[in-house]
Amino acid sequence: DSPLGETILECYNCGCRNVFLLGFISAKTESVVVLLCREPCLNVNALKDMNWDLSQWCPLIDDRCFLQWLVKIPSEKEQLRARQISAQQINKVEELWKTNPDASLEDLEKPGVDDEPQPVALKYEDAYQYQNVFAPLIKLEADYDKMMKESQSKDNVTVRWDIGLNKKRIAYFVFPKEDNELRLVPGDELRLRYSGDAAHPAWQSVGHVIKLTAQEEVALELRASQGVPVDVNHGFSVDFVWKSTSFDRMQGAMKTFAVDETSVSGYIYHHLLGHEVEVQMVRNALPRRFGAPGLPELNASQVFAVKSVLQKPISLIQGPPGTGKTVTSAAIVYHMAKQGQGQVLVCAPSNVAVDQLAEKISATGLKVVRLCAKSREAVSSPVEHLTLHYQVQHLDTSEKSELHKLQQLKDEQGELSSSDEKKYKALKRATEREISQSADVICCTCVGAGDPRLANFRFRQVLIDESTQATEPECLIPLVLGAKQVVLVGDHCQLGPVIMCKKAARAGLAQSLFERLILLGVKP
Repeated sequence: DSPLGETILECYNCGCRNVFLLGFISAKTESVVVLLCREPCLNVNALKDMNWDLSQWCPLIDDRCFLQWLVKIPSEKEQLRARQISAQQINKVEELWKTNPDASLEDLEKPGVDDEPQPVALKYEDAYQYQNVFAPLIKLEADYDKMMKESQSKDNVTVRWDIGLNKKRIAYFVFPKEDNELRLVPGDELRLRYSGDAAHPAWQSVGHVIKLTAQEEVALELRASQGVPVDVNHGFSVDFVWKSTSFDRMQGAMKTFAVDETSVSGYIYHHLLGHEVEVQMVRNALPRRFGAPGLPELNASQVFAVKSVLQKPISLIQGPPGTGKTVTSAAIVYHMAKQGQGQVLVCAPSNVAVDQLAEKISATGLKVVRLCAKSREAVSSPVEHLTLHYQVQHLDTSEKSELHKLQQLKDEQGELSSSDEKKYKALKRATEREISQSADVICCTCVGAGDPRLANFRFRQVLIDESTQATEPECLIPLVLGAKQVVLVGDHCQLGPVIMCKKAARAGLAQSLFERLILLGVKP
């Protein structure tokens, strides 16, 4: 109803449509206004050559209302007719709109729409009850994640082609960020499609993101090498390939926790469920010095942390930013590895954190293997030389030369004959096992601990860094491989786990295991 009618409010200079940044300036003579955003256009003096006085700029929003001439305030009579709606209802309707754009307030009344899942508890009777609470929350998050990602298709994408060192095709294109939460990360799978034309048949191939350039360009390494329309640059479509791996592994870990009594020690099992247990000490000879070779000297509070952690079956280390959590963690892992209890498993929810920790632990002289997801093997990493796939390629022994030959053949031809492929897989698996078994420490993400390549490994000692950024079922994945001594490092005063689905977050999926253990009285 305002004089502007259907006009879209946007900055005259840059097209910004964020109304909280927009303001207007009146012309000195006529009844015209120009809209400008506060950042950057007002500051860079974008209209200096025109007849506008920038000092007259006023925001479009004043006292939490649009200006009168933009949106008129309803009369008393109209306000009486309006329905009262709470902020909570508004949030719920907005959630509904994501799956059903036509939903109205009445839809909230429908049965099943507003059912909140059973919230997480502090204590659980047994692992089955635990699983019954968490499984539906993970399912909610998985379904939501799938819906968000699969709605991300883009058409009319322009591609430029390249070829990687491993002879694989790489497609570069811009995948514009929408206003939603999704951001691409290396390792994500995308499907590139071309509908075909007079000269080209329809084509599609899945690939994975190997890097994102500063210009928001995505580099996608394709699986297919034959029939790629490299002479075409326009008219491609991109879809997101949703992978359920991380959610499947969380569900799997909870199942293992419930049915396999060797998955964790009795003490840890009862402690995680919040049962009363007698305090246990770990009987291990303590080292004479608590620092570790190749690391900076520890200060008094770091030494105290290392010393007390080595004596307890479950410990939490809380450290605000910059207090040396990573160095302390690396020192703990060093001493654990020296106790001869078998290999130590070191995890964190993010790849960046795992890489940092792997680097520090490797500096102490321990043999470290960094296990990456297969989809991330092409992603460059600061600890490339520690990764399992790198160590497999660079192992020098006689039977490995056979693997090298096959690998070379595979890279050159793109595929092997079925008998060669069998031989290649068997050799590769044996080599991976050999290298992994000879390591002192295995580093991977929490979800990575569910990798089939670790299926037959047992880890009595597990350290999880940044554990406050992982959901509880995510933290469980590395624990159910035989944990008897667990160290969780983190800071519950910083960012918690990212949960996309509001319903699951409200029910408590956003609370980390670290936080629940604090509530249960474990002193960090």
